Amino acid sequence: MTQISDRGITVDLPAGWEADFYRRNAAAAPLAEGHAPEVTTTIAHFANWPLPNERGDFGGGAVELMRLDDILIVLFEYGEAERGTALFSSTTVPWPLRPADFDANRLQRPLPGQAGLQQFFSSASGRPFCLFVVLGSGRDAETLVAQANEVLDTLSLP
Repeated sequence: MTQISDRGITVDLPAGWEADFYRRNAAAAPLAEGHAPEVTTTIAHFANWPLPNERGDFGGGAVELMRLDDILIVLFEYGEAERGTALFSSTTVPWPLRPADFDANRLQRPLPGQAGLQQFFSSASGRPFCLFVVLGSGRDAETLVAQANEVLDTLSLP
């Protein structure tokens, strides 16, 4: 296992997994009139396959390249404005995951064979997060979810 920490988030990754932590540059996104820039703090991607350099916050550009045995875990932290809102009212982490939690209709853009889930929650300190997980094969959910849980079980949030 390799331990990686960034911005208060720590994870132990098994061999063959990689991680990428970053912040979105809110100023780079065009805004509709009257809308304030969306502020996010941390975005983390964990994958059991080599992530492409160019990909969206929730894996756009990467999920299209996934093979059947690939897993993408996204941990997306929302800004302070979301702290304490109803969407993030759960303070229980949404793992361990269950194969029954996954469905093709839970993906932003369903791709053949893939399955996903999206859960909103707050850490014990109140930081608002979204957990988004994509499995390369919904048919192999039991095996892939077990691998995802192995990583999530090591995830420590501030």
